[in-house]
Amino acid sequence: MRRFSLEESTNPALKHGELFAPVSGTETASIQGVVNKTAMLTVIAIIGGMIGVSIAPSIPGGAMIAVVILTAIVTLGLYFAAIARPMLSAVLAPIYAIVEGCFLGIFTSMVDSWLASSQITVAGGVALQAFIITIAILAAMLILYSMRIIQPTRKFQAVVGTCMMGIFLVYLIALPLMLFGIEVPFISVFTTPTSGSGMLIGIGVNLFILLIASLMLIIDFGIIEQRIKSGSPKRMEWFCGFILLVSLAWIYIQCVELVARIAAANRN
Repeated sequence: MRRFSLEESTNPALKHGELFAPVSGTETASIQGVVNKTAMLTVIAIIGGMIGVSIAPSIPGGAMIAVVILTAIVTLGLYFAAIARPMLSAVLAPIYAIVEGCFLGIFTSMVDSWLASSQITVAGGVALQAFIITIAILAAMLILYSMRIIQPTRKFQAVVGTCMMGIFLVYLIALPLMLFGIEVPFISVFTTPTSGSGMLIGIGVNLFILLIASLMLIIDFGIIEQRIKSGSPKRMEWFCGFILLVSLAWIYIQCVELVARIAAANRN
C-alpha cells in the first residue's frame, strides 16, 4: 500500500511537511500526546461554549447574527494564523478553542431561540443531542480508520477535498450576504423552509455537509499517524490537536442544524 504524502492532504492545516520532519535529540510526538492535546482543547472549547451560552441572553435579538458573524471571522483569523505559524499552535490553539467555543455556544443558543419561537422542543436540548452525535461520529470514524475500512487514498482525498472547497466557497459567499439581509437558501437552518419539499432539501444538504466534515477526520487521522510514525517533534501535538478540533467544531455545527431541522420536521 502506498504511503500517504502530507502535501497531498486536502486539509490546508496539514501542508507544513517540513515542520513534521524528525529532529535529532528532541522528544517526538505520539498518538497519545495528540489525544491528550485534543482532549485539552476540547475541554477549553466546552468552557468557551458555556461562556457563550451564558452571555447569549444579554445580546439583543437584532445583534445576535452580527455577533455570530464577528466570532466566526475571529475564529477564521486564528485558524489561518495557526496554519501560517504552526509552531505557535501551543498558544494559538487554546485561544482558538475558547473563541470557537464561545461561537458555538452563541450559535447553539441562537438555534434554541429560533426553535422556541416556533414552540418546538428538543429532548435534552439541542446542544446535548448535537454533542452526542459529534462524539458518535468521532468514534465511528476512528473505528473505520483503525480497522482500515476507510483509508485516505489519493482519490479519496481529491473527492473529499473538492467537496470541502465547494462548501467553503458557498460559506464565503453566504457570510457577507447575510450582513446585507440576503439569505442563501438551504445552507443554514435559518434559511430553510420548515415544511414541504424545501425542508427535505435542507435536511439533505445538511446531511451531505455533515458527511464531508466527518470524512475529513479520516484524512486527518491518516496523515497525523504517518507523521507521528516518522518521528515529528513533540510541539506538533498541539498543531495536530488543533486541526482535529477544527474538524470536530465543523461537525458539531452541522449536528446542531440537523437536530433543529429534524425537530422542526417532526413538529410538522
